[in-house]
Amino acid sequence: MSGPNRHASKAALAALLPLVLAAGLGRAAEVATPALGDSTAGAPLALRVEWTLDRDALEALGIGRPSRLAYDSDGNLHVLDAESRRVVKLDPHGRVLYEVGGYGVDETSFELPVDIAVDRDQTLLVLDRSRAALIAYDRAGHFLGQRPFQGDAAEESRAAGARVLLDRFGKLWLLSIQARDLVPLDDQLEPARATRYLVPEDSVMAPTAAASAPGGDLWIYDAARGALRRFDPSGKLIVTRVLNPLPSRVSVSDLAVDRAGYVYAADPVGQRVLVLGPDGAAVLDRPLGGDRVHWRPAALALGPRGQVALADPERLEIQVLTPERASHP
Repeated sequence: MSGPNRHASKAALAALLPLVLAAGLGRAAEVATPALGDSTAGAPLALRVEWTLDRDALEALGIGRPSRLAYDSDGNLHVLDAESRRVVKLDPHGRVLYEVGGYGVDETSFELPVDIAVDRDQTLLVLDRSRAALIAYDRAGHFLGQRPFQGDAAEESRAAGARVLLDRFGKLWLLSIQARDLVPLDDQLEPARATRYLVPEDSVMAPTAAASAPGGDLWIYDAARGALRRFDPSGKLIVTRVLNPLPSRVSVSDLAVDRAGYVYAADPVGQRVLVLGPDGAAVLDRPLGGDRVHWRPAALALGPRGQVALADPERLEIQVLTPERASHP
């Protein structure tokens, strides 16, 4: 398509973005985990390798640095490639369905993509730090539009370590490193409240990852303390779980929570996946590498069957693990 018709089509798609945001983009976590009451929702006893995309496979796909992962409700895995500035959508067998973004100056390209999320309608959201904006694509990879963050969120979205979070109720949040806070956003991508969300203010010193739990609670990893912290829907601190008294020995790069409330944490320093219960108690410590074979997960995502996808950008590999769970009586 070219000429006026192409521009008109783009304008029509861009006009849909506010409607998509207003409808509640953030339902990825709701569909990317087992349903409550399902027999698969018990405590994970083990994580077994289901399939792997190694260096050769990823290079064949043109993926040079998988930095973020996100599942959709059909079990398709979206991979953010920080090297080529693209998002590649893979089917449950690892085959390419589409790719979007890439280098360029037009509105459909990316300048500095740092995070992704997918909602229940399989709409893809990409956080572009350089543009201080969210860029949206539909389930087929068609460009829907671009929307800049507003107010204080504009500056916070440009900061190193900025992340987006979609909670179970469709609310969009911005993890602000410089404000040390989770910032709820309205459908215009402007902070939805003028005061801090997390209470007390010193409860998080260096937030690097966040995930939404059932009922609206939020888990945040504080890198300065080497601890996971759980906050209730009002932002009040209710649980602290110190993973290691020396933060230099542990580092959580990504978090996810399943519908039963189990927390999955990717630890690149320890070369492992940690699973904790809703109360913060350790449930499973799954090694991924060791002294001879290094495997440092930088990204983690939970799929609709409870599968756990992990990416190591340095090793250039993606693994998908299947949980073995305790059965209900």
